[in-house]
Amino acid sequence: MANIEFFDRTMLEAMSLLAESRRYLTDKAEAESQKMDLEQGLANSMETMRLVARLTQVLAWLLTHRAVHAGEMSIAEATVPDRRLGGRDLCAKDSSDAAKTLPDELQSLLSRSHSLYLRIARLDDQATARAEINTKVSGGPRPQ
Repeated sequence: MANIEFFDRTMLEAMSLLAESRRYLTDKAEAESQKMDLEQGLANSMETMRLVARLTQVLAWLLTHRAVHAGEMSIAEATVPDRRLGGRDLCAKDSSDAAKTLPDELQSLLSRSHSLYLRIARLDDQATARAEINTKVSGGPRPQ
């Protein structure tokens, strides 16, 4: 039961962060980016894309594992390479130093999305390890 409660809280956190990011991007980001010089504007665009990529990857992973919790998919199916948390090269990178010149609200969103992404990355690694152990115990091949 605690596992489901943790999962539900994490899903709510991700959805809340997504809604907050959407509000920021639709209400403030354009006006703030117009005040930036070219270099800062490029950094702003890159970090905004990183924010969106993190949230997209996290939500896709959470929805997949919601299906596991609901019994609609096995852990082995959920941990095939195409369903694992993606974008690690881009999303796991700590860009807080590069983002120091960006608006405070964007810095906050980036920091929180990075923390959430790293948490989900650890869960993804744990789920994959668990699936591999289950496969070895059952003796069957892992679905691809």
